[in-house]
Amino acid sequence: MDCIPRPAGPLQQCADEVEGVIRRLVGTDIELPLVETLVLRFVVLLGRELSMLLERTLRSHGLSETDFRTLLTLYSQPGGVAHPGELCASVARSPANMTRIADGLCERGLITRVPSAEDRRRTVLRITPAGEALVKELTPQSARRNQAILARVPEPQRAALLEQLRVLIAAMDEYEAACDACGAHADEQRRALGDAGAHTADAAPSGS
Repeated sequence: MDCIPRPAGPLQQCADEVEGVIRRLVGTDIELPLVETLVLRFVVLLGRELSMLLERTLRSHGLSETDFRTLLTLYSQPGGVAHPGELCASVARSPANMTRIADGLCERGLITRVPSAEDRRRTVLRITPAGEALVKELTPQSARRNQAILARVPEPQRAALLEQLRVLIAAMDEYEAACDACGAHADEQRRALGDAGAHTADAAPSGS
């Protein structure tokens, strides 16, 4: 008996539309690498959809994705304690935003601020029993969702995909570092040209 093809879902339809646009662009005079462009566009689509799925689960608990990542990071630390600055990288937020996030979690009793044992002038964040209970409740739900999404990908391919994603992350860091270096070099050139122009103007004889 022939298998009935599964209808495309909304994300698949969106991906098909994106691919159609990119393939049409490749057929024009615009220089656009097909595979590379599709890979990165699909990564963006998947990331957005996964974030929305997680936010939908967290919304009923009054949490954002950033709140949940903060709780997870604290839970993973020895003693459930970390300095606010140490959370910025894993939560991908600036120190100012991290302070706002910590304020909200403290108000809900999910974390506390306590003086650092090493330096009493510094404050550390500690997850509370209520925060730990929430992590223990929500993490299995997230794990089941991840397993269901990746169920169609054979395990060896999952490991290979993980390694390729790590390669992409490293490549993105290298690209951004190169862009920052080029920007800094351009700024230096502009300042040098400006200084040279000012020096020339100062040295020019004034009119009578």
